Formats: sequence, structure tokens, C-alpha cells
Amino acid sequence: MPSSTLRIAVDTGGTFTDIIASVPGAARPILTHKLLSTPDDPSRAVLEGIRHVIQHLAPDGAGPPAVVHGSTVATNALLEGKGGAAALITTAGFEDTLHIARQNRPDLYALHVQRPPVPIRRGHCLGLSERVLYDGEVLRPLVDDELEALPGRLRALGVEAVAVSLLHSYANPAHEQQLGALLAEALPDLHVTLSHDLLPEFREYERAATCAVNAVVAPRMGAYLEQLADAIGRDDLRIMGSGGGTMAVDVTRHHPVHTVLSGPAGGVVGALALARQMGFERIITFDMGGTSTDVALCDGALTLTTEGRVGPLPVRVPMIDIHTVGAGGGSIARVDEGGALRVGPESAGAWPGPACYGRSSENARATVTDAHVVLGHLRPERFLGGRMTLAQEAAHRVVGQVAEEAGLDLLTTARGVLQVAEVTMVRAVKVISVERGHDLRDFALFTFGGAGGLHACRLAALLGMDTVLVPRHPGLLSAVGMLFAPCVHNLSRSLMLTIPAEPDGYPAVDTHPQLAQAAQALEAQGRALLDEEQIPAERQHVDVTVAMRYAGQSYELEIPLGPDMAQRFEELHRRLYGTHNPGQALELVVVRARAVGEQLPPTLPPLEPDEERDLDEAMTTIAVGDARWGVIERDALGPDERQEGPLIITEFSSTTLVPEGWAVTLDPHGNMILRHGGAH
Repeated sequence: MPSSTLRIAVDTGGTFTDIIASVPGAARPILTHKLLSTPDDPSRAVLEGIRHVIQHLAPDGAGPPAVVHGSTVATNALLEGKGGAAALITTAGFEDTLHIARQNRPDLYALHVQRPPVPIRRGHCLGLSERVLYDGEVLRPLVDDELEALPGRLRALGVEAVAVSLLHSYANPAHEQQLGALLAEALPDLHVTLSHDLLPEFREYERAATCAVNAVVAPRMGAYLEQLADAIGRDDLRIMGSGGGTMAVDVTRHHPVHTVLSGPAGGVVGALALARQMGFERIITFDMGGTSTDVALCDGALTLTTEGRVGPLPVRVPMIDIHTVGAGGGSIARVDEGGALRVGPESAGAWPGPACYGRSSENARATVTDAHVVLGHLRPERFLGGRMTLAQEAAHRVVGQVAEEAGLDLLTTARGVLQVAEVTMVRAVKVISVERGHDLRDFALFTFGGAGGLHACRLAALLGMDTVLVPRHPGLLSAVGMLFAPCVHNLSRSLMLTIPAEPDGYPAVDTHPQLAQAAQALEAQGRALLDEEQIPAERQHVDVTVAMRYAGQSYELEIPLGPDMAQRFEELHRRLYGTHNPGQALELVVVRARAVGEQLPPTLPPLEPDEERDLDEAMTTIAVGDARWGVIERDALGPDERQEGPLIITEFSSTTLVPEGWAVTLDPHGNMILRHGGAH
């Protein structure tokens, strides 16, 4: 692990690249920077941002900075179909696994179903005459003639990467290991992903698909990481993972699939850490950026899943359970064939961006951000701290075009754009909360992202929530979270144990010899990996969970290892599905370990009150529709002061709307707590 006192986190988003740096004990312990992303070469914005903060913050002799980076390279390579050419090597007879998939219909009533794209085309799926049984017994060994011919077949295909996913390799990886050694010697430049190394779990399709996704994104991600490592230093660079932890460069190069939601994961990590400092344990995170909105639920801890997807493809690696919808500040508004107003998922992106950015042509289209400009929610002269002036005329022009097509006036259309976007966000929040048995009245809405503060109070009201939390630097919270993120290694092993029910309940599950042995082995492996990263023992912990189900079910629930596992499983099953099945045998199918090396958290300076400030002088008022709204810079607000809406609070990375009926106070660190009515 890097030991530099200068720590920099870089989050590359679809529109902006966010930088935050921390130097404990410095006169300015925190420095933030925001610049437009460079989609043609993401490293350009990353390195430019790092150079900027080093020039302004690095003390002489501080040494190279320790950098944590959240990247969209792997995600974009997959979603845009711009990954490397890859092949799949599998057991003969299973070459169609990726194409058959699960046969789930995305639309039950569609007569002509469009099959989702497959990461590796059928002609690149090669079968070998080998067979391992479910219990690891070798039924048919690898054939020497096929092994000799394999490198030539791959050369002829011209692939950059290969995914090796043999049947039941999680039970016996010997054949995959043999193939890995062969390909490393014969084709040393080929990136090889072995499924037992990436995902040693049952379910052939999900394992093969995850392995294939990893292979497809590996060439592009590998080249990108090498470019950054050469500029920053391999030992000084860590990559944010989708599971809420950081990884070394070499680990990421081999398993880039772990980065597909790295930026959003950083935001959730930061939100939970700051919410705890503010006295809140139960939060819904609401991250609204330029392209999309990400929501997640934290009930005292990160909620993890192994059933994530990127587009239509399953990615069965541990990741924070984040639900994403295509509604962001750059989401495009339009009128459909039936005359209805639609918003998203198409986005204006970083370039040309919303029309109000002043870079669009006459063919520019209205976005959510343009609607806010029309309504007066965004102050053109204060955008990005005054570094960028918004073009009001362009925003009025493009929203006016939508209004004309919809047969509405300008302000009604702008309000409608926001309402349509917010309905999409409400549905997203309910997916991860109400549909899983949670009462939203027990949670606070933790909002961040460049556009989050513009919608947070309205969204909370629609959801029946009365508390909104807005951290300092809300437009850069994903980067802030990366400074808090621990080092994490995820390990797993398939089990397939059956625990019969007894007349008085279930026997102690956690003491089953096979489960105990597997858990101890994974914990030892996890601690060894943390030792290699030089994490002190006192900052290490390994959390073990078990995927459990009733016998006969095809889905599992993740339960922490412990003496009350059976009871906790039944309680969770009842909460999620409204029923449980006492007396039915339990099956333990996978044991997982999350090895965590905690990092020393960054020093967040307290908010220093300005004794000379004049609040009346700092506050201005403007007309927003039929009402008068106050406008104030966030830096002009003091700790423990209460200000009532309607109020527009501006700052460098975001704008927050405090509607009538809401009030805002600041905690000692400058985080805003917004409450509705008499909520406390």
C-alpha cells in the first residue's frame, strides 16, 4: 500500500472528472477540482486533474501522491461494444452456453423478442473434449492433440483475450490450470481469464458470462491502466472496485470486471461514512450526475449483491447493490409519437452537453439541466464557482422547441421535464427499498452528484421521506468515498450442503464441519492477501457469509456466518417474500469471504465560522415562477444556523434547492441537513 501523505482520488464520470486531494496537517487539508471528462482518452483528464492538485497542494518533499481512481473504461467498453476480440474455451457440447443464456423473456408479451448482444460471438466459442463431474471427478481428461492445436486456432481467430470456462471447474480446476499454463507459454501476449480463479462458483451460464465479460474488457482496461501506471507509478495507484474497496493495478488488470461500477461504488462508500459522522445509519443514497442516476440502500452497512448486471449481461462478482436509471442532468427531453413528454435515457453527455453549456449547434436538444436554467434554479454566473457561464438563451430556445411540439407554454414544459425525470427516480428508489420490505420513513435521503441537490427535496416528498442530507462537495462525493475506501479482496467457494430440519428446528449450521473448514480456509487466504498489501493486523477483518436457500429453490439469500444463521435466513425470507417454510431442509450452496483492510480516513476539517460575514448582504432574492427565492453561497452559511426555504444554495460542484416548507442547518463539518416541516 502507498504511504504518501498526499492522497488523491479521481472519479471519471460521463460528463465530468472529479478530483479531491487530502494532506493531513496542511493549511488546506482538502482541495477539490472538477474538469470535463475526455471520452476519447479518459487518462487525459485524469492526469491533468492530478497535476492541477499537486501544483496547488503538494508540500515540498511530500513524495509521489497515493492515487485512487474510479474508472468507466471497462463499463464503456462493454456497453459500447468496443472491447477486445475474445474467444471462449469451454467443454465440448457447451459452446452455445452464452447464446442460450437463461431464456428469460425481457418483455413477456413481445412477439418478436430482440436477443441481447453476446460478449463473444459463436464462431469464437471453442469446445474441448474434456469432462469434470459436479463433485470434481475427472470423467474425461484433456486430449493432447486438441491442446497442441489450440494455440494455432486462437492465432487464426486473431483474438486479444480468451475466457476459459470449463464445466464444473469450481469443483476441480486442474484442467483450467493446465490450459492456463499452456496459453501463457504459447501465447504470452494473450490475456487469459480462468473461470475458477475469477468466480469459483456453480451456475455455468453466469460463470461463463462473467468470465467472458472480463476477457472482453481486459485488453482496453489493461492498456489504460498501464498508461496511468507509467505516469503515476504502479505502487502509488489503486483502482476503485464495484464492491466498495480498492485494488492494486495488477489485480485489476487480471480481473477488470470488478470495476464495472467503480465510480458509483465510491459514492455509496463516502455517503455511508459521512452519514455515520452525521449520526445517521440508515440512508438511501441518491447520486444524480450528468448521464444517469444511481440509488442504493444502506441499512447500517453496505448492501452487496452477486447478481449485478451491466446492460443485459450478468456480472456475478460482489458489488454494491446499486440501481441505475437513465435520468441525469444531461438526459434529453422529447415528445414521443403519442404526444407524451419523455426524458432520457439518451443523454447529451460531456460533449456537446446541455444547450446551456454554450457548445451546442442549432440542432441541440433540451435536457434536464436546460429546464432548470429556464426555471431559474441554476444561476448562470455562479455555475462551477463562476468558472463557466451558462447560456440562458440557448436553454430557452431548446426547451421552447419542446414546448411548441407539446402544445404547452415554456415554464409548464420545463416543470414537466423535471416531473417526468423525478418519476423515473422514484421508481428506482422503490426498487431497492419498498420492494424489499423497507419503510422509507425510517431512512434519510443522502444526495450527491452534480444534479442531486436540485431534485432531492422534491424526490423525498414524493417518497414520504422528511430528511435530506447533503455533504460538503456533493458533486465530488464519489471521489471523497474513494479516500475512505478500504483495501478489499473477495473470495468464494461452492459447497452444496443440505441441512435437514429437525422437530424442534434446525441444528447449528455454522458448526457443520465442511462449512467451518471452507470458512477457515477462505479467512486464512484473505488475511494472507492483506498481509501481502502490508495492512496491519489490527486494521484487518474478514467477513464470511453463506448463500442459503430452501431445498428445491433456485435462488439464495446471503446470511452472515454465525450461530443464528437458520433463524436469520427465515426472517429475511419472510420479510422479502411474505412467507417462510419451517420444516423444509436448508441448502448451503456458496461460502464467501470479504477480506477488508481498513484505511486511515481522511481528515475532514471542521467548518470555521466567519465572524465578519453579513448574512443579509450574502443573501439575494430572485423570482422563480410566482415566488421569491433566496440565493446564497453555501460558504456564507454558518454551523448550527437554520435557514428556511424557498432557498437556492450554490457552490462550486452543485446547487441545492430548499423548497418552501423545508429548512436547512449545517453540522460542525459543514454538511447540510434538510428537514421538512417539524421533522427532527
